[in-house]
Amino acid sequence: MENKINILYAEDDLLGAALTRAILEKHNFLVEIAPDGEEAWKAYKRKKPDILLLDLDMPGINGLQLTQLVRKQDLQTFIIVYSLHGEAEKEIAILDAGADEFICKERPPEILVAYLKRISQKIMTNLNTPHLYQLSPRTTYNSSARTLTIDGESTSLKTIDARFLQLLCAKNQEVASREYLIEGVWGQANLGKASELKKYASRVRKLLKVDSSLKIEYRENGYILITEL
Repeated sequence: MENKINILYAEDDLLGAALTRAILEKHNFLVEIAPDGEEAWKAYKRKKPDILLLDLDMPGINGLQLTQLVRKQDLQTFIIVYSLHGEAEKEIAILDAGADEFICKERPPEILVAYLKRISQKIMTNLNTPHLYQLSPRTTYNSSARTLTIDGESTSLKTIDARFLQLLCAKNQEVASREYLIEGVWGQANLGKASELKKYASRVRKLLKVDSSLKIEYRENGYILITEL
């Protein structure tokens, strides 16, 4: 019998959650829905899932608090935020609490499915290390160790370069706004820092240039990391 990846989905929009579960189950995932953060925490303690998929805003225990509870005792379970993006401050807070990635509900569901399949492959091959981003077949980035590895050659990144790249990775090929990046790098939305983002984007581009499939582009008043395969 084929092993299936277990997903615990914390979502208070039950209709939306049911539709998402139906899509994921067509792709051979096992999905348990928890209607809020408190029920998700109880379900997590009963049986640790392979992947915790969660909304940001939920009654009672919200997505940030749930992430904090899980990460106090578990550094292995993948935590994916599946939400309509809100304030940059909230997104940065949940990333700092230990969430691995954001996927916006406005994107086609195929994006979520494709990403979960990539995670599943990592789990099945015992590479289930949170914060290890597979940027392309040639390149990985370990945001905890601040290590970029291309074709087996590893480079340690400086603190701000590392944080900038982590924020782009967490957006999962969505545009990271200047506000989001400034909040994440310097801790406050100071528009005077906007010009410095260009410098760090340029520096990270140089680090990635060995892998020609990876691009950092300026779009829609922000930056996006894309993989051209």
